[in-house]
Amino acid sequence: MDRLLVLLVSGVVILAAIFTLRPILLRLSQRDALRKASQPLPRQWVALLHQSIPATRHLTDEQRVQLLRSSRDLIRTRRWEGSGGLILTEVIQLTIAAQACLLTLAMPGEPFPGVREILVYPRTFVPRHVCDPRKWLQASEPQRPLPLEGEAWGNGVMVLSWEAVREGARNPGDGSNVVLHEFAHELDYERHLTAGLELAEFVDGAAATMVPSVPDPEEWRRVIQASYERLSERIAAHTASALNEYGGTNIAEFFAVATETFFEKPVQLAREDPDLYAQLRSLYQQDPAAVA
Repeated sequence: MDRLLVLLVSGVVILAAIFTLRPILLRLSQRDALRKASQPLPRQWVALLHQSIPATRHLTDEQRVQLLRSSRDLIRTRRWEGSGGLILTEVIQLTIAAQACLLTLAMPGEPFPGVREILVYPRTFVPRHVCDPRKWLQASEPQRPLPLEGEAWGNGVMVLSWEAVREGARNPGDGSNVVLHEFAHELDYERHLTAGLELAEFVDGAAATMVPSVPDPEEWRRVIQASYERLSERIAAHTASALNEYGGTNIAEFFAVATETFFEKPVQLAREDPDLYAQLRSLYQQDPAAVA
């Protein structure tokens, strides 16, 4: 009985300590965040942003500062690694981080909380996939991975080709941007944006019950599915589209391609598929067609 009483008293003391310390720890955390946000940005970053990423030139001074602060956080709080002989530089990191944070510029909260590691290769790379010995592969169907420009693993790891990153940044109107594409996949993972929309044979019970983190999930699903099917029909009919044909691969790739197109060919996308454009405008809280 005495032991039980001691345990109860200890529990009450611990709970009281938690409730007492929680506001203090929260204030300290807020102060630390404010201190970091108030730190001056590197002087050369504004010039680097203007020169290396033309897509950001329409931003207001306030938006530009916000973008650079988010980029700084992404650079400081994630593990970055140069692979394949690449030596990471400030220019490489900022070019990647700023384009990624452009997606979340108007979104509340920390950009890409799921990302923990960013690997950068000098050029295209061949992905390394772990072979599962439990799966049988026919001799007539050997695995021959193709070189990639980027890959989002979905487990917090992002892999990018610096050559592709640089080319995508230099051409903000061609509808092709590997950073926007791969970080759109990361948003998809974090917010379940295409969960349950894949072909039936790929949908498991968990994915089917995930709710997209958008204001109107049902309308989002309806529009994304319908737009994906329209693109597939256009591809089959060899009809031109503002969306790259790669978006017809599957629904997840469609969302990533739609994101690239939304930011790089907004006027064309709004004209071709106004419902899709409206959904993406609601998601990103940006209207690139208005400033194009």
